Amino acid sequence: MTYEFKDIFLEDACVVAGCLEGKGPLKNYFDSIDDCKDCCFENSEIDILFKAIDMLLEKKNITAADVDLAIGGELSNQLTTSSYTLRRLPIPFAGIYGACSTICLGLGMAALVLKNEAIHNALVFTSSHNQAAERQFRNPVEYGGNKENTQTFTSTVGAAALLSKTKGDLRVSQFTLGKVIDIGFTDALDFGRAMAPAALETLFAHFKNTKTTPEDYDLILTGDLSSFGAKLVTEALTKEYGPIRNYNDCGLLLYDINQQDVLAGGSGPGTAAAVLLSYIRKKMLAGYYNRVLLCATGALMNPTMINQKNSLPCIAHAITLEVRK
Repeated sequence: MTYEFKDIFLEDACVVAGCLEGKGPLKNYFDSIDDCKDCCFENSEIDILFKAIDMLLEKKNITAADVDLAIGGELSNQLTTSSYTLRRLPIPFAGIYGACSTICLGLGMAALVLKNEAIHNALVFTSSHNQAAERQFRNPVEYGGNKENTQTFTSTVGAAALLSKTKGDLRVSQFTLGKVIDIGFTDALDFGRAMAPAALETLFAHFKNTKTTPEDYDLILTGDLSSFGAKLVTEALTKEYGPIRNYNDCGLLLYDINQQDVLAGGSGPGTAAAVLLSYIRKKMLAGYYNRVLLCATGALMNPTMINQKNSLPCIAHAITLEVRK
């Protein structure tokens, strides 16, 4: 299902990146690069997420009391990173879980809520931390096992955005809510190819519902399908629409996979959020892009289900961001 909006605007955003991300190709676009020196991985993620939100409020010269609603989530059990962050900010909070697709789900849900006259603005946020995610979703960090070349590298990022009805330069014009897609893929070391069918399901639905084609966008992004999943998407789009020259993946933009040890590219909720809210947003404000489609993807699993040999259900949500004319 695709929703269209005329008066929902992305006012501003802040992205706090980790050390490795701060050495990558997009380092000059981040608002801050954190040293992530907290002795606890989970506390470190809480810190960078709070810093991103706090910096955003300071940029807008507002306080938490001026925000009507916060919508966000990440990868931690029971969304504890979000809850432990929001306990310091007295904002009504709606927690969401979309795994790595969280930023698109959050922006889309915020846009829908903002159609309510009683809501004037909404804070949307997400985060991820490499070591916290490794500890929860894969082998314990201390295990030191070898990684497969199909695996991705969870980014360390805190990202926050403010949506409102106040007319601005960038508007959220479309939101396609995805469906859970499970093709029976069972390799938990290859999330990219597992999520590619969900990305294609949402992209094709978005194009059909909006009566557009890839050529109607300056840039189409997925996040985060790895070099393996991105190849499948490129091939499928090319088969349907002809040669595709305006497609890329957030996990491949965030890092230099040839120079940085990130295997098949970046992943984690912070990946798509970091690329969209720093690099893409600033490129659009500079006039480089006018219309961008982001289709963020998520693998909806947990270690228990994987250990029981279950397949990987996945989802993708899409957001169109446009320069207001």
